[in-house]
Amino acid sequence: MALDRNKTGIMAAITAATEGKAPVKSQQARAHRSLPKGTVGSVRAGLGGIQEVKTAQILPWGPEDRLELTAVNSDEADVLSLVDSIRDSGQQVPVLLRPALDRDGMFEVIYGRRRILACQQLGMPVKALVRTLDDGEALIAKGIENASRQDLSFYERARFAQAILEQGHTREEALQALSISKNTLSQLERVARLVPEPIGQAIGPAHGSGRPKWMTLAAAYEKGAPENGEVLLQIAENSELGSDARLQLVLDFVAKRGTPEARSTARNVIEGADVKSTKSSVTVTVKRAGESKEFADWFDANIDRLITESYQQFKNEAGG
Repeated sequence: MALDRNKTGIMAAITAATEGKAPVKSQQARAHRSLPKGTVGSVRAGLGGIQEVKTAQILPWGPEDRLELTAVNSDEADVLSLVDSIRDSGQQVPVLLRPALDRDGMFEVIYGRRRILACQQLGMPVKALVRTLDDGEALIAKGIENASRQDLSFYERARFAQAILEQGHTREEALQALSISKNTLSQLERVARLVPEPIGQAIGPAHGSGRPKWMTLAAAYEKGAPENGEVLLQIAENSELGSDARLQLVLDFVAKRGTPEARSTARNVIEGADVKSTKSSVTVTVKRAGESKEFADWFDANIDRLITESYQQFKNEAGG
């Protein structure tokens, strides 16, 4: 399969470059003649090797493979840890870039965003492998790197899968980039589609929480948005808790308060008479006690006629 050959070629190029050797000639190892001259020079005619690239020359590319850095996201601590590591020991693992087709001398990051952020904070260039990859090849390379790290959470993989498909890649490409089955891709799509992005973003990656918890939250939203959405968002944004604890707190809140289908809205119409409304039914209750006892008896005797007349009025108003 073409994608398998691309995967093999990319890995060979990365391995050879890391070892300081020129890779075996392949389509993705050559500087493409259509690239701007300055960029082609930066690629050094596809001779391979690790290069130093200024962070100001690096542009974002492609589907996000992890959540954006936020005040409540554990990735921020990861970047700070990388800053300390690179300051003490230097950048040990290169990032992968490709030349930007439409901006001479600029590059797009395939993977290594956190390393780039760390180098940016340190004011130093980034050690990088530069390859001329098309979108499909770049996506496979990104997926290979993710698989080697194996630290993307279930929710991050869900967002990554969603981003891949939204950018026009095929489901087959998404399957290969994530190294997952069709069933797992469907589950990832379901979570990304049903869990509102602000809630998921506020919860964070939740590395210790797998598929069951996120599927439970997705199922709750499929039944109907949980009540008190603003309160729920505040719970998800609780900066005193870790990401996994925030997810559990959100699940506990949803389970306690319920969704529109599970909960009911009761209103008192007259003394002793209540109407309870849910997504699945409307219930009228008239108490046979106190001042409402006589009305309850009359209502019981006339309920069939009242429902029939009400239904006919509904048909007339609906034009039927």
